[in-house]
Amino acid sequence: MRSFFTILFGSVFFSMFSCNRSSISATQLGDWVAGAPIGDPPRGNASCFVIGTDAYVGLGYNQSVGGTGRLKDFWRFSVDSGWQQVADFPGAPRSEAAAFSVGNYGYVGTGTDLVNVYRDFYQYDPVQNVWTRKADFPGTPRYDAVGFGIRDKGYIGTGFNVNWMNDFYQYDPAQDKWSLTPGTSGDFSKRQGAVAFVYNDQAYVVTGANSGGMVRDFWRFDPSRTAAWHQLNNITNTSSETFDDGYTDIEREYATIFVNGSTAYLATGTNGTMVTATWAYDIASDRWSRRTPWARAPRSGAIAFTVKDSSFVGTGNNGNNGTFDDFDLFVPNRVYNPNDY
Repeated sequence: MRSFFTILFGSVFFSMFSCNRSSISATQLGDWVAGAPIGDPPRGNASCFVIGTDAYVGLGYNQSVGGTGRLKDFWRFSVDSGWQQVADFPGAPRSEAAAFSVGNYGYVGTGTDLVNVYRDFYQYDPVQNVWTRKADFPGTPRYDAVGFGIRDKGYIGTGFNVNWMNDFYQYDPAQDKWSLTPGTSGDFSKRQGAVAFVYNDQAYVVTGANSGGMVRDFWRFDPSRTAAWHQLNNITNTSSETFDDGYTDIEREYATIFVNGSTAYLATGTNGTMVTATWAYDIASDRWSRRTPWARAPRSGAIAFTVKDSSFVGTGNNGNNGTFDDFDLFVPNRVYNPNDY
């Protein structure tokens, strides 16, 4: 077991600065603090889901492991006890698989090992520490898709396999059945390497690439509505208003996104070159603003999660077969301190 750093939970962590937030540059608001690395090996393009107060991270790519360089190990992270290895994923080793949680279970499917593209699908039971194969994903086998859970259903969509995709499928765990989610194909740009997050039982899908270019449309999904998909403001300067004049580097692929409070935070990724700019998305106003850039080595294919109100970003690759095992905590309302990592 790899222990977590204890300074986070002492009074020292929360008393290292005092200043008026109104005087802080937007690019200095939000602190990156070094955390405990995941177990060996380092990896890029891993998969992640959260159950309760624990995050689960596994699969991914590391060139040094031999074969296709794909992994099948999984790790549980707790803020209180750090990293602990759990049962290996039972399917073929892979990267770029979609994952989500529904209730007390995690789910992982799709992905690739650069030889095969997969559609098999598995459920993880954290109490029994057991994986069980479930009904295969019914769409075209794919990788670089997104997954999310809303209430008692899970969803996987977008991705790539020869062509870019924008279809979405709903998974019903109670019946172990999939169905095509109405109103998806044609609603928004086909894409791979997008990110998704859930807030108040609605999902948000943004970023990614299509035919070698970055996509700019941004969508909210509400399964309770007949017209489930609603377009939000683009993530580039396309309106006649001034709010998006500074939207110059939100577009990217293979980024990470996480929710802390009522704000989502977009970090890392690539857009021709690695992107370090961090952006905060105010869900209520549909507006983006800058935050402290990612402080470690630039990367894409990282993962992010929030547990116990604490948000973490880690792993990833540098585009040259180099992979990372580090994890950093992001503290949204604290001034950046370079000594914290």
